Amino acid sequence: MPTDYDFHGTHPVSPRPDAVRVKWTEVQPSLSPARVRRYTCECRPLMFEDCRAGGQAFIRRYDRSVVPWAIAESPRLKIREAEALWRQLMSGQAR
Repeated sequence: MPTDYDFHGTHPVSPRPDAVRVKWTEVQPSLSPARVRRYTCECRPLMFEDCRAGGQAFIRRYDRSVVPWAIAESPRLKIREAEALWRQLMSGQAR
């Protein structure tokens, strides 16, 4: 019988050496309410969320390898640009 650990979500590919650097900004989670459209699997320490707020889009990154977790966000972008950034992060073309 399968357990909860048998099912995984999206896993981003490890960043390539030539991956574009994203300018992440540290945030307080309660200060940035947003609608999360998609997210990566929680089985790894680094997790991403594709977020929308106020007509803009951004990617939120959780680094759970440290205590307390380091939470950061990409710059606010047009939705099309954030979707492109999401694809870059998932394919290892951005870090």
